[in-house]
Amino acid sequence: MPAKKSDTGTRKQERSIEESFTRLEEIIQQLESEETGLQEAMKLYTEGVEVLEDCQKTLEGVEQQLQILSPEEG
Repeated sequence: MPAKKSDTGTRKQERSIEESFTRLEEIIQQLESEETGLQEAMKLYTEGVEVLEDCQKTLEGVEQQLQILSPEEG
């Protein structure tokens, strides 16, 4: 049985930050392509926003861990 769109949520959580950045680069390239239609562009844009939000959450988590591990300066 083929993967459903709802499976994307599970896959994005398993994706490393490096894989997410790579996927964002792919999405940007496809969006810049003149061959990409409006419907596909909307799907890619939506996916890109979701991947970007996931990256931001991951980076915020890392930043919090670093703040806990590093003494405050100042």
